[in-house]
Amino acid sequence: MRIKQRRRYLKETETFSVSFLWPGGLSGFTFPCDAEGNVGLLSLHPEARRNYLDCSTGAIGVKRQPVSRHIHREKEPAIGICDCGSEVVLQGFTCTCHGCGADYNSAGQKLAPRSQWGCETGESVADILAVDHTELEDFEF
Repeated sequence: MRIKQRRRYLKETETFSVSFLWPGGLSGFTFPCDAEGNVGLLSLHPEARRNYLDCSTGAIGVKRQPVSRHIHREKEPAIGICDCGSEVVLQGFTCTCHGCGADYNSAGQKLAPRSQWGCETGESVADILAVDHTELEDFEF
């Protein structure tokens, strides 16, 4: 395997939203916007557009809140090129090539055929393919 994108990295995306809350502040409406609070009306679903116009004109009694900034972080995995030429995302315990079915670990090392898995350790294929609980701790739902 040849590594196409060597390092895993943390990808950050910045988005903004503006909210309008009902009296008491427990519920309301939120709309995507730019850093200055401008909502792209044409990008909204027609119902959301109608709700935004009702909110922004004061027609329904909600109060506009300051613009909120959101940082979204996600891990971008390394990517390898299998011997068959297909890209393989190197994420998780077992990374399977969809082109030829070869299995790799997250470092890009080719694994033994699945028929040989568990012979030395007594593990089943289900044990080996199970998601490691420590990987889930890093995952943001």
